[in-house]
Amino acid sequence: MKNMRNNSILKDKEKAYLEFKKSNYSKTINLLNNIIKQDITKDSACYFLLGTSYFHSNNLDLAEKNLKISFELNPNFYDTIYNLGIIARLKENISEAINYFTKALNLNSKSIKTFIQLAECYEINKSFEDAKKFYSIAIEIDENNKFANKGLSRILIKFGYHKLSMKYLQKSSGLIRFKENNYEII
Repeated sequence: MKNMRNNSILKDKEKAYLEFKKSNYSKTINLLNNIIKQDITKDSACYFLLGTSYFHSNNLDLAEKNLKISFELNPNFYDTIYNLGIIARLKENISEAINYFTKALNLNSKSIKTFIQLAECYEINKSFEDAKKFYSIAIEIDENNKFANKGLSRILIKFGYHKLSMKYLQKSSGLIRFKENNYEII
């Protein structure tokens, strides 16, 4: 009897994942909520997928609630922590977002998107030196990343480095080539 129930739950998890991949978030949410009611083992992946589905459905409170449960069950899952950072940022809790993104970097130290999120949070907090540092690290990993180049360009303008800022702006847009004394539209 227990094996039949476990097989049923496993099949429902597979269905939920397939619905998620099809961006059918309401069906994913229904399936996962039913699984969670039946499954006493508390699977962090279910809560992660449920939280992410709520996020895509624009329900930040339920997304955060379920992602926090996923985090409690598995505190070393990068995607859960990263998504919690995104939610904190959207809720304008920048210090909490910085905390989550820093934890995420401890698990994945090459994540360009996390470096950029951290840089943007520091930029919002007007911590421009920190923002510059994290944009620069993202550019070290991928010198052509348009978001990192554009962000660093904004920061360099704030520091008065207009000429250097143009170099990064050019990389971010690819539309203008700046030279020593003039510019050329490509």
